[in-house]
Amino acid sequence: MKKRKPFKLLIVILLLAGVAFAVWYFFKKSKPDAVTGLKPHVEMSIARISDVTESTIKMELKTLVHNPLPVGMHLKNINYVVKMNGRTIVEDHYNKPLQVKAADSSLLTLPAKVKIRNLRVEGDEEAAKGNDSADYHFKTILHFEKSFLGKDSLVLEMDKRLPLYRLPMIKMAGYDFKKLGLKESDIVVKVEVTNLNPFSLEFQNPKYAMDLGKQKRFAEGAVTGITKVKAKSKDIYEIPLEVSLGKVIKAGAQIIGKGKELPFTFYFKSKIKSESEVLNNSDINLVMDGELKDVEAFQKNMGRK
Repeated sequence: MKKRKPFKLLIVILLLAGVAFAVWYFFKKSKPDAVTGLKPHVEMSIARISDVTESTIKMELKTLVHNPLPVGMHLKNINYVVKMNGRTIVEDHYNKPLQVKAADSSLLTLPAKVKIRNLRVEGDEEAAKGNDSADYHFKTILHFEKSFLGKDSLVLEMDKRLPLYRLPMIKMAGYDFKKLGLKESDIVVKVEVTNLNPFSLEFQNPKYAMDLGKQKRFAEGAVTGITKVKAKSKDIYEIPLEVSLGKVIKAGAQIIGKGKELPFTFYFKSKIKSESEVLNNSDINLVMDGELKDVEAFQKNMGRK
């Protein structure tokens, strides 16, 4: 009977070893969250557009980093990418260290710069299909100061169906001298504004200026109050600008020299009010370049319609 004890002991040891191996294998397969079966995750969305220029948009991304684990995360930096219908529109990084405590979350506002061309290409393609929304893919890469659950970094991704944000398009459509005086004159600039969004936009206290040839700030003007642009509309707005008679005379001399090839630069600055939280309170600063012959050709085409 005594000889059977070592044999029984061996069986118990093998069973314990088998259980230990099964537990080890389970934890290994469930990394990086082997402790609880939970995994850190990131919620990201477009919060607002802060500034619009003729070529780029400054955007803010609201990012919630959630850590459900019983150990804290010490982040060295964060890389993030946003794709719209598969096209990369944002690729940037956040270099400030961040600590997310155990079973806690941290809310960040991440800056981003987007090329307007990328947004317009995708927006036009989706609009042609009759869509007012697009597929957005958000990717964040968390880089840790020290190894976190055996990893130096963690890639987290998510997909969302969100509205298309169509930026207002503004073109200089014509000009006309209304008053010629000894001290100053009035020039009316016609501006074509296109709003492709399913909601209206309002320009608050818009300001305008114009360089003509070598003359900086040839004419300036502003509209007090709110200029409303209807949803999915294209309209012509007349903007009065003041210009001194001396500048008009100099402009005349330049036109004699260069004719209708005289270059101009038109500046438009305003704050947008909108029912869209993303566009509301954003600043728009546009600069449009061209030649007088371009404006006159546009004006003639408009007159034929």
